[in-house]
This record gives sequence, C-alpha cells and structure tokens, in this order.
Amino acid sequence: MGSRLRAGEQTYDAQRGCLVDARLVWDTWRRVLRDDRLANWVVNPNSRTEDAHGCTADELAILVDYAGTPAPTESNIGMYRRGLVRNALGALDLVPLTRRLLHGSGLDVEAVASEFVQSGGYADNGPYFWRTAACFVAFLAARAEFVSRPHQDVLAIDAAGVALARRLGEAAPLIWPNTAAEAFSAESPSRSLQSIRFVAHPAATMISSSYDLTPWIENPFDFDPGQDLEASPRHWLIYVPAAESVHEYAELSQRAACLFDVLRVPKSLVELSTVLNDVPQADVLALIDSLAGLGVIVSGSDAQPTPSRSAIASRKETHAADELPLASHLICGGAPHEAA
Repeated sequence: MGSRLRAGEQTYDAQRGCLVDARLVWDTWRRVLRDDRLANWVVNPNSRTEDAHGCTADELAILVDYAGTPAPTESNIGMYRRGLVRNALGALDLVPLTRRLLHGSGLDVEAVASEFVQSGGYADNGPYFWRTAACFVAFLAARAEFVSRPHQDVLAIDAAGVALARRLGEAAPLIWPNTAAEAFSAESPSRSLQSIRFVAHPAATMISSSYDLTPWIENPFDFDPGQDLEASPRHWLIYVPAAESVHEYAELSQRAACLFDVLRVPKSLVELSTVLNDVPQADVLALIDSLAGLGVIVSGSDAQPTPSRSAIASRKETHAADELPLASHLICGGAPHEAA
C-alpha cells in the first residue's frame, strides 16, 4: 500500500527529530531529478560546499538526507533519466520519417536522445507520447546535422502530423473522413450545390515541401537520408481517416492545395471560384470531387450531408490526366491515433 499522506500533511522524521511536510519532500525530490546542479549536490560530496542553488533551509535539510545515501540516490536519479530516454526513443515510433532520419544520420541515437531529455529539463510527459514526439522533432530540427532543406522538410511534415494528432486527441470530430467519404459517395445526385458551404475537415491538414519527398514517404522505415532528391515544391495532405487509423498522405496539385487552404473557413461554390482567381466552377467541382472523395472536405453545416460524387460528376467537365487535382495518393506507415 502506498503512502496515506496528502499534500500539506506532515510526517515525523525520527533521524532528524522533527516534522517534515510530505509535499515539500516530494517537490524537492522532483527538483533533484530534473536539475543537474541539485543532482550533483546530493551525490558529489565535493559540491556541497557550494550554495544549494536557492533552496530554503527546509529544502536543504531534505537534500542533506538524500546526500546521506548517495549510492541509492544516484541510482534512482539514473533510473528516472534513463526511463525518459527510452520514452523519447519510443515516441519516435509515432514519426517514422523522423525516426529514420535520426537512425540514418550516423549519430549516436541514444546520446542524442539523452541530450534531448536534458534540454527539456528532464520533463516527464508520462503517457503523452505525442507531446514528447512534438518536442523531439523540434529539438532535431534545431540541430546542425539536419539543417539541409530535405531534412527540414521531413521534420516539418512530421511536426504537422503530430500537431494534427494532438488536436484530434483534444477534440475528436463527430464524423471521421472515412465516414464522410462514404456519405459523399452515397448521396443523391439531385443535391443542389449552390447553397452548400464547404470546409476542410478537422482531421486533415496540409503542408508544403521544397523537395519531392515521394521516395521517402513511400518508404519511411528504410529510406536513405543522404539520397539526392529533386528540388521541386510539393503539397502534402495529412489526414486521419478514422479514430483508430494511422495517418495517411496524399500529394495535392497546386490548385487543390489552394482550395484546401482557403477552406479553413467555410465557403460556397461561388466564393471558391472567386477566391481561386475566377477558376471555372466546373474545375472547382473537380477539386471538390477529389478531396471530398477522401473525406477531407465536408459541408460546413452539420445538418447538411456532404454533396454526392454523382451530383458533382454530373456538372463537371472531363479533365485530362495531367489536370487531375490529386497527383497521387501515397500511403505511409504512421502512428496509431491516441490522445495527447
């Protein structure tokens, strides 16, 4: 059975002959775990002549107690910090592109993870691995070893995917893209489109890259980070089809990317045509057809179902293959969706 003490209660310390606040002991120990200076103070006798780094008299007394058993104290500090390193490396499984980038860099992976943990003040995110992944990706993006444009593109894509997963963990959509796509395919062709206001699905986001990352996205676990890629701007849709799905990628054409971007706020068919520099409505319908077919754009009104594929198809013109709004649909092994 664990301690029955609550915050603010006190316990008797027989060795020191006084009452000790349990909450103060806990908070002081957490400071030791996360502060290299205090950790050194309690395990290294030569450092105890120095100031205790702003500790109060009561906190200093607690430090002295821990310093009285340096071997187990050092062991516990080490176990805590090694656990954080393992958690950090485990969090990279959520971002396989970044994980491969690190493992293919030639760096000592565990040493990099240790530096990351230390840079964050040995913060313990517990089961919130998406939060750890977000911080780790940002840490790697700031390192000189990953300054090249393709590497920055990879890290930016994973950062966007992590941010999407964390948003969905905080507020899951009522209807996921797979369900929205099914409704889109099944809807009646007589549906009027003029009154519908379309909007981007909250389970989807978009990011652009300076290089064509297709070979890496198609092979996230075994690509060569040193491979020369084509310098060619690309637009990537990242979306989570269902609550328990991995996130997936689709490469968008320039026009499809513009449409998805402006649909951060609901817009009608007429408004979309105008915002897209007077793109013909038939072309706008083709874009809507492709994106709604993935379930990543929906009706802006919960009361209105997504317009049907057949309704759109009946009003759009035929397009050549090189004008299709979705350049390709690329599936990448992502990470299970979970709360963050």
